[in-house]
Amino acid sequence: MQSVPISETERTEVPRPGGMGYRRNFIGTKAIAAGPQGFLVERRYPNPVIDPHFHDVDQFQVVVGGYGRMGKKSVEPITFQYADAYTPYGPIVGMDDGIAFFTLRPIASGGHWVMPGNRDKMPGRAGRNIAGLFDISRVLTDDGASEREVLMEPQEDEVDAVGIRLGPNAQRLSEPSTGGGQYILVCSGTLVTKGKTFEANSLMHVEADEQAPMLAAGSDGANVLVMQYARPSDRPGSDPKEMAKRDPNAYVEKEEEVPGLKMN
Repeated sequence: MQSVPISETERTEVPRPGGMGYRRNFIGTKAIAAGPQGFLVERRYPNPVIDPHFHDVDQFQVVVGGYGRMGKKSVEPITFQYADAYTPYGPIVGMDDGIAFFTLRPIASGGHWVMPGNRDKMPGRAGRNIAGLFDISRVLTDDGASEREVLMEPQEDEVDAVGIRLGPNAQRLSEPSTGGGQYILVCSGTLVTKGKTFEANSLMHVEADEQAPMLAAGSDGANVLVMQYARPSDRPGSDPKEMAKRDPNAYVEKEEEVPGLKMN
């Protein structure tokens, strides 16, 4: 398991046409590589826009700051969206205070294919696009208390999202890793493990079939989002071992201009 407190990450400036953006790499890098990829994007300037597009791998995205929309769906903290590989989504549009979100993948993406215009790069019909909300305004105040909240309809291939609420000093085993690996995101409060404090927006990655970690809340409790990927199959983009065979130098950069859509 990889565990990364936000305090151990570096906030890197990413200048954008509409203002200064930021990125924090938690797990992996932007490059095509074997292994999971998890990072935080911050575009906290007014009205940022990210074009409709797709990636060649499965992914979760989690809004942790600001308000806006993904496609036609309104988003707020903590909205999550799961998209199958080669499934277009967006645009991602922030409101006046911008937007911040995690992008979480079982293996690094091979690029950013803008839509419309790249439909010929899709190997078939678009797949699932599933969104939900984990309400972190609900907190447990009883010492040692815990709750589990189902956030997604059951999927045959084990894609899943579960919310875990922990009261002060509570301990609870996380979800069994029965699919293609998991991310665990601290959404509020703190977790404490091996002498480290994991504040809000800290991230953990659990490999497929790895033992579920014990989640131990600090004195302020914690709300934790667990996201699980599909078991590898012949569905394009679902098997990290197959995706690891891609050319590491063939990353497809996004186009900065899309007809009819102003991006910033």
